[in-house]
Amino acid sequence: MIMRLKSVSFKIAVLFLVFTAVFTLFRSSMSGIFSLFYAKNGIPDANISSIKSFQNIGIMFGLLPAGYLADKVGRLKVLALSSLVIATIFFILILFRNFFFFSMAELLYGIGLALNSGILLAYVTDLQEQNEIAPSSRLMGMQVIVLNLTTLIGGNIGTWLFGIKDTAPIWFAMLGLALYPAFVWLMTSFLSFSDNRAFSKKKDKYNIKNIVGFFRKRNFWILLLLNVGYDCGTQCFIQHDHLW
Repeated sequence: MIMRLKSVSFKIAVLFLVFTAVFTLFRSSMSGIFSLFYAKNGIPDANISSIKSFQNIGIMFGLLPAGYLADKVGRLKVLALSSLVIATIFFILILFRNFFFFSMAELLYGIGLALNSGILLAYVTDLQEQNEIAPSSRLMGMQVIVLNLTTLIGGNIGTWLFGIKDTAPIWFAMLGLALYPAFVWLMTSFLSFSDNRAFSKKKDKYNIKNIVGFFRKRNFWILLLLNVGYDCGTQCFIQHDHLW
């Protein structure tokens, strides 16, 4: 019994860290390039700040339906949806290059970011509850390390690709995130996990108390702030380096 729990706990940890690493790698390859891309396409600095504000609005919009959607359609489906939403905004950046579409892209980026940050944690927490495994602070610490490393690697890849062509990091991030849902399916199938919609149905159905409770989880807000902080920090660093 103990060996089985250790095996399941290890698989959950692998899933959590690998999902985090893959998503962050492709997302961060573009996160620090946004402002430089806008500037190269003729957007003044003052307008760039306005465009970036739409990301915060998108984050709030993404938070509101996250718990409801996760319970209704399943955590993994919402996780896949978050990557497709972000992949879509990169496609918008390639096709349309003006203030309006850049703002809409930032809005969708915020929505996708909010969905991913909370849903992955909720999925892993549910897996731990189903298998009667206590939450691990060590696992959360390892995820922060993975976030840092993949953000660094992804940011460097994006900067290097931007030096080759301004749309190169967009294509890299878009293709990676568009394939992320297939990766999620393959990974969960390999580890013998499934979506947790059935488990969620055993709880009280989609009431406001459950939705509010989802957002009251401390780890959800910690991870969300970490993701947003990495985006802002990477972007500020690249802009400062570019200006000098």
